[in-house]
Parts: sequence; C-alpha cells; structure tokens
Amino acid sequence: MLHAEETNAENTNIKVRAGTFIKVMNMNEISTLISDIGDEVVFLNINDMYVYETNVIPKNTKVFGEVEDVLEPVQGRNGAIKILITKMITPDKKVYKVKGHLYSDNDNYFGGEETLPVYYRKVPHFQQRIRPILKAVPLSVLEQGKHTVIKPGEELFVIIEDDIIAK
Repeated sequence: MLHAEETNAENTNIKVRAGTFIKVMNMNEISTLISDIGDEVVFLNINDMYVYETNVIPKNTKVFGEVEDVLEPVQGRNGAIKILITKMITPDKKVYKVKGHLYSDNDNYFGGEETLPVYYRKVPHFQQRIRPILKAVPLSVLEQGKHTVIKPGEELFVIIEDDIIAK
C-alpha cells in the first residue's frame, strides 16, 4: 500500500526552472544572408535531461524556434541574428510550450562583432636611449562587416526563461 506522500509524488508536476541550459544541435543552416524575421528553425536535444530520477526532456527531442531579429552587416560591424525558442516535442509526442533563447554572451545575438580597421598610420614611438620605433596606429575607418552563419551540426545552448511544467 502506498503512502499519501508517495501517491502525491507520482502525480505531481515537475518543473524545469528558468535559467536552465539545454544543449542542442543545429539542424539547418541559419544565416543573416538568407534568414528573415519569423523563419522557423529546428534544433535537436543531444542529451537526456533529468529532474531527480525523471527523464523530463529525453535525447532527440526536437526544439523549435523562430528568428526574432536580424541585423545586417554594416561597415564596422558583422551581421547578427537572435533566435527565440517557442516549443519542444519529445520523441513520444509530448509538446512543451517554452520561452527561451539560443544562448550567446552577446545579449543572445550570434555575430555582431566589431570589424578590424582598414587603414593604419605609422607613428614614431620614442623611448630614452633607444632609437625611435614606428608604431602602427589604427584609423577610424573599419572594414565592411560579414554575414554571420550558424552551421548545421553546430552544438549550441538554449537558455530557458520561464519555468516548464513537465508531467
């Protein structure tokens, strides 16, 4: 005979807390050149995720998202892309609504790095008892930015922003 606590433990919902990272693999090429805002993207969960002894998000769960923002490359900055995660479908067809982003340390934008200077000016650098040395000082003219590409098969992290209730 089960105790009341054990019965409740079996029927309770399990939470995957906000701030949890899920390791995923990219399934298709995502690029600032070909992607538009609202385009659907698909990732594959590559590890089982356990909460206590329960496998909440099994391996091979499909993680769906959409392109939230695309910044085109300009002079001085590479293109950048931001991906919003909206749902997950497990191999046994459970659907979880998710709010999260593909994680990047650049405010969840992939790309957007500053480009290198195009021109340098030679400036003499003087030190005591040593002949002057010519030093290359960058000018404010920067290279044209390049498009950012997330390749298929690349391993990335999804950060969950709201709790997921798993049954």
